Amino acid sequence: MHLRLILILALTPALVFGQFGSSDYYVSAPYAGGIWKGDSQTGETTPFALGLLIPHYGWFGNDGNFYVPDRGWNALMKITPQGQIIPVSAGGHFMKPVTCIPTLDDTAWVVSDMEANKIIRVEYDGTQTLMYDNLTASGLLNGPDGIAYDDAGNLYVANLGNDTLIKIDPQGQATLFSDADIIREPGGVAIDGAGNLFVANYGSHVISRFRLDTGEGQEFTSFDSTKMANPNDLKLSRKGGLLVSGRQGRVSRIDALGQVSIMFENLSLSELDGVSVPEDATLCTGRFTTYGRGEEGSGGIIPQLRAIFSPCPGQVIGLEILDFLGGTQALMFVSSHALPSGLMAFKGAPLLVDPSGVLFLGIPLVLPGSGTGEGDLTLQFQIPDLPGLAGLELFHQVFALDPSAAGGISASNGLKETFGL
Repeated sequence: MHLRLILILALTPALVFGQFGSSDYYVSAPYAGGIWKGDSQTGETTPFALGLLIPHYGWFGNDGNFYVPDRGWNALMKITPQGQIIPVSAGGHFMKPVTCIPTLDDTAWVVSDMEANKIIRVEYDGTQTLMYDNLTASGLLNGPDGIAYDDAGNLYVANLGNDTLIKIDPQGQATLFSDADIIREPGGVAIDGAGNLFVANYGSHVISRFRLDTGEGQEFTSFDSTKMANPNDLKLSRKGGLLVSGRQGRVSRIDALGQVSIMFENLSLSELDGVSVPEDATLCTGRFTTYGRGEEGSGGIIPQLRAIFSPCPGQVIGLEILDFLGGTQALMFVSSHALPSGLMAFKGAPLLVDPSGVLFLGIPLVLPGSGTGEGDLTLQFQIPDLPGLAGLELFHQVFALDPSAAGGISASNGLKETFGL
């Protein structure tokens, strides 16, 4: 298990096989009139399916085909592994369909239409059913673009028309999730297994991140148009982090530290509206969940331990250590078992991980910064690509020296890590 503690330095593409290469990138290229394939080993791009007008954000279906809305043809298209384009559903509620994702039970498609201000369910046979419009969504839909579900069945929608994010609960009640200034022409969205909502901001060239539980948002990446320009689509990747498509015919990858690297680019494609990888169609089932309460330190602040991305074999994840006293020494405990709050203490602070577990590690850390709440640190780990890890549970907690804490030690909440597939 010590391999989990190796800081990732690089990401290595997997082998490619089949007509839809499992790790190849399929990009929507409206200026080139179709779907192009990017080789994950060489980075080269070749045409795969031509004859589309403005293909947008697609998804691989459970039937082995690729589905993509085309806002030029006003249709949802199916593309076979041989590159044949077949219209699945056209007209009806469609005016400018832009995004399709699977329903929670993976039996149909949920499609956003930015012109009609509608969210539409589309069966595999093409039958359309209106899910939400501005009447049922309290007037909050305004150029809906990217969409994503959380584990509770809430649908999050990025409104390109007014720079907002809205939330529609399973009962159909729509509310404003955020209108923060960091939302600038939002496109694709993605939700990981650690309670983070990622947003591609076409207008500011950066990816922002929001906590689902608090709504707190921040810029996840820094502005660097040489690596990512006008991001459109945004997908969680099983090879680690996020994949983003945008201008300059470029697909970029973003790791848990918010660092951007170019996977490939083809300037002749101009702008890529969507990016999809067959193996990414089924999202990682791993989850991080917080539990218990830590011990407050300087300023009466209780430090936090959070996570980034979903724990699965081969995945890159981040552990966020937040709100500790800056410039102090810390210790992160990792155990195979949790402890109920109040049962044991460490230097007077509640101990939430079991030192008698089958696995118990103590990892020394030095927190950056200086002063109250300034000791924020994100640690990035590569999870070994071992399917047998699925179902494994680990529990984490961080303690740090703090003279203002009751026992001289402040502590974070507990963080449960459940590996998935």
